Amino acid sequence: MNTLSGLFLSAAGKFSSRTAVVEDGISVTYGDLARGALGFASYLSSRGVRKGDRVAIFLPNSIEFIEAVFGGSLSGAVSVPINSSFKTDEVGFYLEHSGARLIVTGDESINTALKASSGRGIEAVSIKGDKAAWKSPGNQHDEAAEAGVGPEDEAIYLYSTGSTGKPKRVARTHYNLSALADNHTETVGWTEEDRVLFVVPISHTYGFGNFISAVKSGAAVVVSGEFNRNGVLDLLEKERITAFPAVPVMLDVLSKTYMDGPRDLSSLKLVISAGAPLKEETFVKFHEKFSVYPRQLYGSTETGVISINLCGGDEIERRFNSVGRPVKNVSVKVFGEDGREAGTGEPGELAVRSPSMAAGYYGLPEETARVFRDGYYFTGDLGMIDEAGYIYINGRKKFLINVGGFKVDPGEVENLLSQHPDIAEAAVLGVTDGRGNERVKAVIVARRPMEVKDVLGFCRERIAEYKVPALVEFRRELPRSPTGKILREQLK
Repeated sequence: MNTLSGLFLSAAGKFSSRTAVVEDGISVTYGDLARGALGFASYLSSRGVRKGDRVAIFLPNSIEFIEAVFGGSLSGAVSVPINSSFKTDEVGFYLEHSGARLIVTGDESINTALKASSGRGIEAVSIKGDKAAWKSPGNQHDEAAEAGVGPEDEAIYLYSTGSTGKPKRVARTHYNLSALADNHTETVGWTEEDRVLFVVPISHTYGFGNFISAVKSGAAVVVSGEFNRNGVLDLLEKERITAFPAVPVMLDVLSKTYMDGPRDLSSLKLVISAGAPLKEETFVKFHEKFSVYPRQLYGSTETGVISINLCGGDEIERRFNSVGRPVKNVSVKVFGEDGREAGTGEPGELAVRSPSMAAGYYGLPEETARVFRDGYYFTGDLGMIDEAGYIYINGRKKFLINVGGFKVDPGEVENLLSQHPDIAEAAVLGVTDGRGNERVKAVIVARRPMEVKDVLGFCRERIAEYKVPALVEFRRELPRSPTGKILREQLK
């Protein structure tokens, strides 16, 4: 069963009558979902899609998205999820780079899909209009196609965007995804009694990894296509959600949401935070309001889930800023600048070995050789592992700023700025001046009016002069990716 399709069919067989997906109050069972996915596989076959062909899925979190992913895996196609908020040029890049043969979307996005696919020989289909075609009687796919899919066959293309440059294509095999679901599910202990809310895009690696893990366990997957604070609170309460993968921005907004009455969130046991560092203020306020601690998860497009902080009792208050211990069957090491493995508590670059790890980046042999070596993926994240095995991330290696030969960690300056009572949020990056020298720039979202001199004075009292921002810019908000990652390239 080391395939995504095998994982799905196993869950559908075990939990056929249990709720699989809930969308806008509509529930489908695992049996219903299997029929939809098998029908979609047959539909792809009727469109000439064969094993190894790429099918782009340009849909929000929805029943149709899930049917398309599993139906594609059953047919042997490679799924290419595309964030539903992307515009024409962005969609066009993914279609071109992935070599997609077909793009499926919804009525609300069909015009974007048609424009993006125009001139590329790619068929664009609104699955809402064609849904009856793959669910009609007599048009059901059997399980024979799954037998032709092996563990080492490609299952999905995910793209590693980082904060700069063009997205890099990461192919994850059926075995990669099966191993990810096994390791994550056994670590967090999800069962068929769980109900997991997905507001984060399932098209992204973070959402997708949690999603297939939930399906493997037979949990009910509750999906929402957008984040609305009161809407999310309604879903958490009415759907009796037990687990909620989120990003820090969502948790921060929820922790500050006015409620005109008490909310019964007693079913909520696990709140996961990933994609960006979790601020202590958010951690504390969320717990004060909802009586559950957010737990940081660490992962990457290249490896899937790496670690999660599941420490119990009062220990979570001491270790809230840790991304936890590695999930089952995943190994994490720290390497210093000299290439040697660092000791306990010593800083360095985090490297990951995982059965869910990809082989590299498509068309980028030099980049692949640089970060995938000796059986490990070198993440570019700087951190350390303490005596109890908990991982702490302090910044990014590739984002170090070189100021006259001195290396500045943007994370250090960001952490300092976050301590200023008038600063709500800050991003620090390196920019090059007209003479080619790198300088430190701080982009700040202020709680109340403040001046540049206030920022510089605060910094100069606490860090070396070369770390003090040479440039300060105030903004109303920081630009972010759909998963909450700060888009630093847009701040230059």
